Amino acid sequence: MTVTDRTAWRAALDRRARTTGPGGLAQRLRHPVRTSYPSTRALRRRRHRGAGRPSTVRTFWGQEMTIALPEEVSVALRRRGFVDYDLTAFLLSHLRPGATVLDVGAHIGYYTVLAAALAGPGGTVRAFEPTPSTLTVLRRNAGRFPGARVVPAAVWSHRDELVLYDHGLGYSAYNSAFEARLPEAVRARIPSVPFTAETVALDDYVRAEGLAPDFVKIDAESAEAHVLAGMRDLLAGGRPVVSLEVGDLEVAGAPPSRTLVDTLTAAGYEPWELRDGTPVPHRPRDHYAYENLLFAPAGRWHTPQDPQEAGPPCTI
Repeated sequence: MTVTDRTAWRAALDRRARTTGPGGLAQRLRHPVRTSYPSTRALRRRRHRGAGRPSTVRTFWGQEMTIALPEEVSVALRRRGFVDYDLTAFLLSHLRPGATVLDVGAHIGYYTVLAAALAGPGGTVRAFEPTPSTLTVLRRNAGRFPGARVVPAAVWSHRDELVLYDHGLGYSAYNSAFEARLPEAVRARIPSVPFTAETVALDDYVRAEGLAPDFVKIDAESAEAHVLAGMRDLLAGGRPVVSLEVGDLEVAGAPPSRTLVDTLTAAGYEPWELRDGTPVPHRPRDHYAYENLLFAPAGRWHTPQDPQEAGPPCTI
């Protein structure tokens, strides 16, 4: 992938991200079906029933992807062609060709597909996902890239079997070994079917596969502490850049996000937050709303001396 390609993809991402003002209106007028249909109300009704059906869309860069409406990540991909502007923009700027990426909690595979496209034919992507219904969609998406492989397991602190809860394809983004990260009124209305999955620790997996990860994306629905416990050797030795989803919703059995941040800083990592896709130093907080934080080995990135200077000169 050339610099010109990445520049064009970033421009396409920025166009799709305009949801207000004249640019947003132009998007809605140009693509009324994609941006407005089905209605949010209709999608919510179907989602509460756990309903979902595969269909295809194109991402902001033109890649075909299988989705499962009315699941909310699928809705975002249908309407906008991307998920999480900041993390997407960061990867566009910094993930180098040939990189090795571990996608923990891959779901239907948006970041798997994006990483595989950016890393190119010489790259390696492993997508970890335990839910059988979600795996069907993920395998279709990962199968479009020779360097991507699906691992049908939950990432945990050690190898074991674990009971998780499947909330139907419509709420599959919230499947977890813990209570779903949803309001109580919603949890009471949606399916919650227990199933057993094999678990794997990242330290064990990378040793067995002979991998040296450059980037690890972790979105494990309240299991992040267990994921980090299973990658102590990787954090101490391989030192990949880590993306970690945080957000305090008082889920029983899950530690607060500040504990996760402290775990990574104690391992010699520095926290960064994303602003318009650019990493800036992060000051740990006692309470977190939803966001994705980045963690880089201490000293690998630097803080710009000039406030107008772009973010840290880093590739992963």
